[in-house]
Amino acid sequence: MIEEKYIPISNFIPSTSEPGLKLHVAELGEGTPVLFVHGATVASHGFYAPVKGRNWMASAAGAGFASYALDIRGYGKSQSDQMWTQAEPYASASEAIEDINDAVEWIAKRHGTAPSLVGISWGSITCGLYASTIGRARVNRLVLAAPIFAEKNELWRNLIGDPSDKGKLNPAFGAYRATALTDLMARVNEELPADCDWHSEGAIEAVVACALRDDVRSSNFVPPKLHSPNGTFVDLIQCFNGKPLYRPEDIRIPVMIIRGAQDLTSTRSDALTLFDKIGSNERRYVEIANGGHFVSLARNSGELFEEVNAFLRPYDRS
Repeated sequence: MIEEKYIPISNFIPSTSEPGLKLHVAELGEGTPVLFVHGATVASHGFYAPVKGRNWMASAAGAGFASYALDIRGYGKSQSDQMWTQAEPYASASEAIEDINDAVEWIAKRHGTAPSLVGISWGSITCGLYASTIGRARVNRLVLAAPIFAEKNELWRNLIGDPSDKGKLNPAFGAYRATALTDLMARVNEELPADCDWHSEGAIEAVVACALRDDVRSSNFVPPKLHSPNGTFVDLIQCFNGKPLYRPEDIRIPVMIIRGAQDLTSTRSDALTLFDKIGSNERRYVEIANGGHFVSLARNSGELFEEVNAFLRPYDRS
């Protein structure tokens, strides 16, 4: 069981772009602010998994940061009535950056300073888009973890592409999808070499348990399933067909790109292309050995946390 001091508190802020929507922002620690933004399937629970040593928000708080984690609309505790009624994929990056902006402005008012931004997986797309467009003057430093940019990826084209045209999203995807723990574990395992021992015992299970607890319709299934918006797939099918969703050249703040060395979704070639295109003069590229796409929940997640914590502190160039 995780210590009580590492359990975040919940804040709910009004959305400025979807009437009636309350956005959930988890909060832990005091100090310089940093906002975490999640990936495609699990909401902010992935940043505060109740497993010792795998709690990214606790690591940041322990390093002197006020750590926040946002649930994008339709995820986690940011429940949306609209998601359940529309037919088209809900909550793509163009909507997500509005949620990020609401959270960034709320945090900046609380602290009197711009927060840094950490986006993982699909969150790297939304954070990159934000930092290169409406958030260009509103973010201090930017971390893109397990980043996805613009490279053809046959694994994902086969998973979510239209069988008759993999350059397009499979039209069978509606507004949202439901994922069981077994489905997510299969997704984690397919990224890893056979017989490796990189997993952190119970970490994925703990994250999913937290997510299911906050999912108002998870009990409609036996076993329970986690609901996630499908707007992320609108973005991913573009990226995995080599079409970028933002201009990295327009990002002028300090940037870190960090990934697991064996990540099959965030590939080395794609990440280095992104790194080379970023417009900032201050940027770092880091790989964590023996890690896949879910390295933030793996045994060596501490390496990831320490690298990011160090980057988020401005360098002393005196």
